[in-house]
Amino acid sequence: MPFIKSIWKQQATGRRLRLLIIASALILLLSWFTLTSPRASLPLIAAPTAEEVGAVRAAYKQLREGSGSATAGRVTLGQSELSSLAALASHALRPNRIAIVTASATLRIEASRPLIMGRWLNVAIDFRAPSIGFPEVRLTVGSVRLPPLISRAVLEVARWFVILTGRADLPRIDQNMRKFAIHKGGVSAMLSIGSKSGIVDAVAGMVSRPVDRGAVIRIYCGLVAQQRRLPSAELVEQVHRAFSLERSNAQAADVNRAAFLALGMLLVDDRVASFARLRPNDLRHCLIAPVPVAIYGRFDWPKHWALSAALSVVAGSQLSETAGEWKELADSLSRQSRFAIGDPTGFSMADLAADRAGYRLAASAVEPARAEPIARKLAVVQAEQLLPHRLTEHEDGLSNADFVRRYGGADDPRFQARIRHIDLILFHSGIR
Repeated sequence: MPFIKSIWKQQATGRRLRLLIIASALILLLSWFTLTSPRASLPLIAAPTAEEVGAVRAAYKQLREGSGSATAGRVTLGQSELSSLAALASHALRPNRIAIVTASATLRIEASRPLIMGRWLNVAIDFRAPSIGFPEVRLTVGSVRLPPLISRAVLEVARWFVILTGRADLPRIDQNMRKFAIHKGGVSAMLSIGSKSGIVDAVAGMVSRPVDRGAVIRIYCGLVAQQRRLPSAELVEQVHRAFSLERSNAQAADVNRAAFLALGMLLVDDRVASFARLRPNDLRHCLIAPVPVAIYGRFDWPKHWALSAALSVVAGSQLSETAGEWKELADSLSRQSRFAIGDPTGFSMADLAADRAGYRLAASAVEPARAEPIARKLAVVQAEQLLPHRLTEHEDGLSNADFVRRYGGADDPRFQARIRHIDLILFHSGIR
């Protein structure tokens, strides 16, 4: 009898386990079809135009001026700026799609992300106006619409995740947005986006991949020491130095990633250090002003090359590629455009070639199987391998009208054909 009871108990436990597995599978299956959809809630979004890039730059200027301290700044964005922000975000994060719209008393931020099996994750967050403190929010995932209390809790959990992973310094939700209002054609609010500021800092915290901070500091300080001892104004020489300083037992891909970041800090802006999540005091003993260097007598192409390479190794080639295109689109705006800043220099295929040369080489140099041989080649690289001279003879200073007439836009087949031509030259002339 005890033996039979033991078998019975084992069978009962097995049945309960099977029922638990079946119930869990059913719950997961139900959740999958409840939280995902067979199609995107948003249509395919075209690549941004020059005016849209200019609108986002104007919006960013407001955000930058309202950040940098614990105090909030007033930000007012019209529908053109909101739509432009969505267009650029969709372009940078493609194939994801993003839309920002206002309707009566609500600001809606909506996103569609492709998943496996042809399904889509459609998410929307609605901010209700007017508000004195942080506005009432409602989060919708698939066909599930969460109440305000749970929606707010989800945002708070997301904020803590960002902080705990060291990606950004975000204030409490109540401090992020206050005095939110929707007016004809746009929105306004008091915003605080944390202690970081600047164009590099604005994206660095949220997109950067893990980097060997110590290697970045050592290589940067080593470059500074060599520059003080033997000044050089040539990009090629700075690349030689960067890839000769730190050849240790560390993974070659990690060392290469650190070298590209150190070059970006040295040649473009020390705020590139944000990509490595360095603190201001980390560089206090060796920090110097950016070093102007040239290639083929031009001092702007090395900046394009170095910043694109640095962005590529921490944020991926797609963001680096789109950032370069945005910069040239913004430069193509006419002086009469309300979004033009300073003295636009025009769309430059040569500048774009320098961008692509930088990020393509950096992307290859951090592939584990190719990192070591590419590092050895970079220690003795020639200018032609960094940026083929014939690519610097491409169109320069195109107005937006000229660019549109010749190439249509960033997703036009004519423009894509030109990009493929540039990439083919880089492939045959560069380091492989």
